[in-house]
Amino acid sequence: MGLTEFFTMEASEYLDRLDTVVSSPTPPEVGEFLRLTRALRGSALMARQDTIAAAAAAFESFARTVQAEGRWDEGTRQRAIRAVDDFKVLVRQVGRWTDAEEARAQHLIADLAPETAGASELPGGGEPEGLDAGARAFVGREGAAVASALDQAAKTLQQDAAARNAARRVLTVAQPLRGLSSLPDIPPLGDLLEGVERAIAEIVSSAEPLDEAPLVLDAAAKAVARTAQELARDGTADPESAEVQRFAELLGHLGEGALVPIESLYHDDDGPHVVERGSPPARTRILGHVDLVSHGEHLVQAAHEVAKAASPTQIALRVQSLLATFRTLTEAGGNPVLDAVSSFATQARNAALGGAVTAHTTAFVERLKEAGHALVEAATGDESRLATALRDAADAVGALRAKEEEAPVPEPPTAAPRPAAAPAPAATGTGLAASWTRYEQLRAHGSPAPGLEALLTAPTEEPPASIEDLPSIAEFVETPSAEAQPAPAVADDTLVPIQQLCYSGHGALARVRELRGAIAGELAAGTTSDSLRDLVEEVLDLVELSIET
Repeated sequence: MGLTEFFTMEASEYLDRLDTVVSSPTPPEVGEFLRLTRALRGSALMARQDTIAAAAAAFESFARTVQAEGRWDEGTRQRAIRAVDDFKVLVRQVGRWTDAEEARAQHLIADLAPETAGASELPGGGEPEGLDAGARAFVGREGAAVASALDQAAKTLQQDAAARNAARRVLTVAQPLRGLSSLPDIPPLGDLLEGVERAIAEIVSSAEPLDEAPLVLDAAAKAVARTAQELARDGTADPESAEVQRFAELLGHLGEGALVPIESLYHDDDGPHVVERGSPPARTRILGHVDLVSHGEHLVQAAHEVAKAASPTQIALRVQSLLATFRTLTEAGGNPVLDAVSSFATQARNAALGGAVTAHTTAFVERLKEAGHALVEAATGDESRLATALRDAADAVGALRAKEEEAPVPEPPTAAPRPAAAPAPAATGTGLAASWTRYEQLRAHGSPAPGLEALLTAPTEEPPASIEDLPSIAEFVETPSAEAQPAPAVADDTLVPIQQLCYSGHGALARVRELRGAIAGELAAGTTSDSLRDLVEEVLDLVELSIET
C-alpha cells in the first residue's frame, strides 16, 4: 500500500467519525471535534497533501472557535456538515487532482476560516497577511532554535564527516515549527524546513560522507535564522534574500557530486580517445501499476504546489523536492511505458537542475501535470497511449531546456571609463616632505626616476614635464626662518653634507612640537601599532639632534 492509499483510508476514517459528530442533533463533544480535525490535518501533512492540510487547518480553527464561543446553532451545524462532505470529495480525488479540486479546497478554507482566505491561492492572488504578535514570537523563538541546531550540526560535520547522526537532532528541534498549522502560508519558512528535511535525509542516507554537507547545513542555518528574525520582527520575510537563494543553490546539487570534464580523462595527445561507442547502463527497476499511480499522484500534487510558489527561489525549492522521485523514475525500464517514464524523468530532472523551470514555470507545470495524469491512468489506460503521452511530455520539457540554453546571455555591462585622476596639487614648502611629494608628481607624469637635484628643487605651481626642465640644485636652499638656522650657500658642483638635510637646533624642537600632536592622536585612538613606536623614536632622535647643535 502506497502513502496516498494509506492517507485516503485514514482520512476517510476520520471523516466518517466527524460526520457522526457534527450530524447529531445535539451539540457535539467539542474535545472530540477538535481532536478529529487535528488528526485530519496531521494525516494530510504526513502524506504531503498540503492543500488538504491547509483546509484541515481551517476546519481545526473552526472547531477552536466553536470551543471558545460555546455556540452551536443550526447554521454552524450545516457549515460543519458541508465541510465534511467537501473533504470526502477532496480525499477521493487525491489521485486525480485538478483545478476544480483546488478551487473547492480554497472555497472550503474561505468558508471555515475567512481570515486565512487567499493565503494559499495560485500566484497573483495577493500577499499573505502577516502573523499576529503571538505567532511572530513563537516563530522567532523556534526558528532561532532550529538555526542554532543546524549551525551546530554543520560544525560537527566539519570536524568529523562521519558523524552524520549529528544532523538528526535538527529534525527533533524543528518539530514544533513543522506542526504549525499555518506553516504553508508563511513563505519561505515552510519551503526552507522542507529543504532542511531533504538535506538531512540525503546526508544521513548517503553511503559515503558528503563533503558539501557542512556547507549546506551552514547555509540552511543562515537562511532559517534570517527568515525567523524577519518574521518575528515584521510578520513577513523576504523569500528572495541572499541567504535563502544560497541555500536553494547548494541544496539543488547536494549529493550530485562534482562534474568532471570528459577531456580530463583523455591523454594529452591527438587520440583517438574514444575507440568504440559505449552502451548505457541497463535499467533494471521494474515499476508496477501501483507504483506508477502513486508517483503520478505525487507529480500532480507537486505541480500544483510549484504553481502556487510566489518567487523564483520558492519555485526552485519546491521543484527540488521532486529530484528524488525523478532519480527513481530514471532507473525504470524494461518495456515501452517504463522507457518513456525514464525519458520524461531524465528531462525533468535536467530542467530542474539547469534553471529552465524558473524561466518557464507555467509550461513546466503543465507538462508535469500531463505526465502525472498519464501515470495515474497506468492501471486502466492503454499502454501505447500512455507511452506516447509520456514521450510527448518528455519532448516538451526537453524543448524548454533547449530554449533556455539558446537564450542569449546578456552582455555584462561595460565598465564606465575611470575618470582621469585630478592632478595633485603642487608641493609647497621645502624640506624632505616637499621633495618626496615632488618625486611622486614626477613619477605620475611619466618622468624617469628623478635624481637628488630634481627632488631638492623649489616647488612650482605645476609639475615639470621632464627632469631637464627642473631648476638647478643651487636654487634649493632652505629659506631662513626665525627658528631654523640659515643653510650656507652651496656651489652647483659641491656635494651637500648630509647634516644640512637633517633637523637641528630650534628646527628639531619645532618638529618635536609637531609630532606631539600626532602622538596624542594615536594615544587617544588606543593605537599600539608600530606607527606609534616610530613616532616616539623620531622624537628621541630629534631631541638628540637639538642637543648636539
